[in-house]
Amino acid sequence: MRSLAKRKSRGQSLVEVALVLPILVMMMMGLLDFGRAYYTIVALRDAADEGAAYGANNPSDVNGIRVRASEASRALIEIAPGDVTVEAPTLASGEPITVTVTTNLVLYTPFANFLVSDSELTLRGHATRAIIRP
Repeated sequence: MRSLAKRKSRGQSLVEVALVLPILVMMMMGLLDFGRAYYTIVALRDAADEGAAYGANNPSDVNGIRVRASEASRALIEIAPGDVTVEAPTLASGEPITVTVTTNLVLYTPFANFLVSDSELTLRGHATRAIIRP
């Protein structure tokens, strides 16, 4: 009798694991994507701030601003100079200069295309500084 009860218990545990495991895996992958997205946003903001800081002293050097912002993040996020946009309405002292860095993040979570198109998120980081030297 006792061995029959153990077999039923083992079978029940196996069914419970089979039902719960896919849900847990999906939740873990969602958390992984959330963490990657948060890390990417922080890296984009830091890169934009680095470009804006350089642009505050050299507002006419747009190429230099783009390179400085793209070189600010070399770890897990690769930023091309073409992903950096610079906006400075007038190149006068005290006027704002805005640097925006954009990238696409591919999500690992299955079924993520129900939430976003093509399982890709477009993320942006902005930074604005006042021009110090025109």
